Amino acid sequence: MVDVAQVTGWEYFNYIIAVTIVLLTPVVAKMILYVFERYLEPFAAKKKTNIYILIIGAIKVPTYTISFLFGLYLALWYVEFPWLDQFQVGSMVIGAIMGTLIAYSIIPALIKEYSHRLAKKTKSRVDEAMILVTLKVVRILIVVVGIMIILDMLGVDIMLILTGMGIAGLAVALAFRDTLSNMLSGFYLMVDKPFKMGDRLSLDTGEVCEVMDIGLRSTRLYNEIDHTLITIPTAELSKMKIVNISEPDIRLKVRIPIRVAYGSDINKVKGILMEIAKGSPDVLNDPPPAAFFMEFGEFSINLLLVAWIGDVKKKLVATDYLNCRINERFEEENIEIPFPIRTIYMKGGK
Repeated sequence: MVDVAQVTGWEYFNYIIAVTIVLLTPVVAKMILYVFERYLEPFAAKKKTNIYILIIGAIKVPTYTISFLFGLYLALWYVEFPWLDQFQVGSMVIGAIMGTLIAYSIIPALIKEYSHRLAKKTKSRVDEAMILVTLKVVRILIVVVGIMIILDMLGVDIMLILTGMGIAGLAVALAFRDTLSNMLSGFYLMVDKPFKMGDRLSLDTGEVCEVMDIGLRSTRLYNEIDHTLITIPTAELSKMKIVNISEPDIRLKVRIPIRVAYGSDINKVKGILMEIAKGSPDVLNDPPPAAFFMEFGEFSINLLLVAWIGDVKKKLVATDYLNCRINERFEEENIEIPFPIRTIYMKGGK
């Protein structure tokens, strides 16, 4: 350090410089804030993307704080503060924490922003669930790297920690085989993309659920009928037979089986079914509804009404409307809906 007191012959000159630096530090910090608020933030607000606002917002407070710490460090350096090294380490740790927080905010946002831009340029489909998983992994890595840097600044042997983590990782892998299996299955689902968030799935249990969240360990499904949230381990879900009723689009074909008694006028029955289907507010005109004579049953003539609805979420409402109207019209037209009949012959005519 240059001893200004020896050069000038004034023993208190270093202290005057230190006090001057301390007094000027808030001024410089305020000037930095002014530059952010007067120039950088308006510049970011004019951009079409929010990424500039996020970056400037993330570095604004850390820059202000670091300028304060640098000013204090410089002032203490001039007066040969006895604990200057400890102050320097503490300042570096604070800087590392702020750097980690900045990276935690900016890097995931950049990944999300540019993944969507790339998808638009290449006209490819970027799965939201895949992006969310990637962001989770990136955030974990940022935190781990930040902690390692801070520990290294504090004089902790990082190599010893990494070696211990490697051994512990092997033990954890053996202890949590099921969890790792779920994570690998989750990664497979992300890549294969059999469904996405918001899709409606028909499970092999007969339940129809909406996909609420896709994770590496588990997938959460919402059962609208029971108003329950179902969590299924991803390894189990990958083995199940799943019907995605939201693909290739949200339209859904509704099939309603109809039974009428033998002797009924089939053409009249089919005409009534078509009239009811076309009068339904949820049934589409294209593709048009259709009624089919399916088979001669044991005690009835079996028909099938097929109608398309515009949204899979309206299946229950549309089915309820069609069934109620069919029942009403059959009663009005005296069309019999038969029930199973068994004729029993007793031996000996009894």
